[in-house]
Amino acid sequence: STVRSARRPETLPSAVAVAADASNADDSFERPATGSSRSAPPGRPVAFDPKELSGGWRWGDGHPMSFSLAAVAAATAARAPVPRAAARSRRDGAPKISARTRQPRENKRATLAAAAAPPEGPEGATATPAPERPTASAPPPPAAANNVIDSAAAAQQPSPAPTEAATQDADPNSPKAIQTKSRAAQYMRELINRQVKNNKLSRAGSLADSTVLRRKGRLKEQDPFIEFIVSLFKTHETEEALAKAERWLADALAMPPNKRRFANIYFQVPKLGYFFHPLPLRQALAEYDEFSALTKRKYVKPNFAEVRHVVNIAQVHASAKEVKLVTFDADGTLYADGKHFEEDNQMIDKIIQLMEVGVHVAIVTAAGYPGDSKKFEGRLRGLLDSFKESELSPETRKRFSVMGGECNYLLEVNEKFELEFVDPALWRDQPSTKNLYWYAQGEAKTKVEAFLDRAEQFLKDEAEHLQLDYEVMRKEFAVGILPQSSTVYENLEEISIGAMIELSDAEVPYCAFNGGNDVFVDVGNKNIGLQTLMNYLGFEGHQTLHVGDRFTSTGNDSRVRDACSILWVASPDETTFFMRLLYRDIVNARVL
Repeated sequence: STVRSARRPETLPSAVAVAADASNADDSFERPATGSSRSAPPGRPVAFDPKELSGGWRWGDGHPMSFSLAAVAAATAARAPVPRAAARSRRDGAPKISARTRQPRENKRATLAAAAAPPEGPEGATATPAPERPTASAPPPPAAANNVIDSAAAAQQPSPAPTEAATQDADPNSPKAIQTKSRAAQYMRELINRQVKNNKLSRAGSLADSTVLRRKGRLKEQDPFIEFIVSLFKTHETEEALAKAERWLADALAMPPNKRRFANIYFQVPKLGYFFHPLPLRQALAEYDEFSALTKRKYVKPNFAEVRHVVNIAQVHASAKEVKLVTFDADGTLYADGKHFEEDNQMIDKIIQLMEVGVHVAIVTAAGYPGDSKKFEGRLRGLLDSFKESELSPETRKRFSVMGGECNYLLEVNEKFELEFVDPALWRDQPSTKNLYWYAQGEAKTKVEAFLDRAEQFLKDEAEHLQLDYEVMRKEFAVGILPQSSTVYENLEEISIGAMIELSDAEVPYCAFNGGNDVFVDVGNKNIGLQTLMNYLGFEGHQTLHVGDRFTSTGNDSRVRDACSILWVASPDETTFFMRLLYRDIVNARVL
């Protein structure tokens, strides 16, 4: 890469700082499927294993996802405090010490592969998941579980004596039981509490309190479908608006793809985009309503963030039945902007769990380091170390990929748990995708260089016009400007929109986007990357789910909408929330 600096005298008397205050604190959400997880720090309650919520959760037609609090008190009485020193030894016998927490790490491997396997018998009636192996840090689950996943294991365990508190909570009409009917509501409470803590709020938490949303404001809230639903609240009740949106979308999907533009919803939302599944919006609203009481509010209608959550929950339920590939953006989705994958990142367990139940996981990022796999490894160091410590099988290890530079570099994990480049002849230069990468062929290199020269000149001119102190970074297939002093997000938005307009007549496929702390113009885009990755792995759009945080007009995730289903998140905490729901849906769907 070539970096050129262009510094100007400070002309803004009171520049606005835009550094995000994101935190990757210890995961207090949930224990992994094995029952062993990181212990809670001193002073923080130990998170319950979902398997210990003996009321379980069961999918029915209405997806109540209900569980009783009866076993919570019982599990509390039966559980001994989890010592932080209880950690799995490494091969040399020494415990792994986290550089950040300075505490031993525990084994995080999931063991639900047997439960996720296809059921035996002609109709799957005899399918029984293997019970979990007990560990020193996790006592056996109580026998009262009615969860189909936990029933076999629970049947082999003695039932703990119910406490007086457990007897009182056993009543399904008790206040506590009503408050915690769905797992979605439980997860959302934890997400909001985490936001309140991370943002040090002295008031009630809001669904719009994510650090990224607070920093970027309204410019982060752009989506034709969500805005259409919000507009319906002016003339419709909440349930009625979601029911209409669900019905109109289902009607459109029932039509042949080449005639969907004549559907009612496309007349009302011309920029709706492509959907691969009908969305159970009413079901998602019912689950979400248990936490937020959206339908009971009379004067404050659901806002953009709340509707986005409802749409995401519906998309999780729709995709879980057939998802084979889950892809993630990196910055702002898996970890905070400008950070790296630390070994205490709460998404590590979720990624490993998805891989162990047969789902391929990939990171599709704008970061590109041609010929230097070590730089890619540096950004994912914590995740790769966890792969190694968990001793993933070769079959599981092969279910992880990295698509870098939007679409220009593909890497996989080798037997040493290191990233290595995949030969372009195996994925990029195939007959079905070679036409997408015409710009990477030798004879087109001059066109790419001319395009990058033009883009660089515009970025420099615009940055100087806005009086920014910046540096220029030039790579093989990208060029960008990096502000070297405080600026405001709107200035970066101005530059990225201007670049889109200026380069709109370019022959080379490109993506001009606001990265939050910089503005880049990349050759290629994530739509090409997703199409190529799906072709390489043998998956279709309806089997793929992309999770990202930049689906606005100036975001580099927006082009993915036509390639596969999407989840729009605003922070790594939200990513964890939705992956918990997705994992539970996948396991339940495959066992049932």
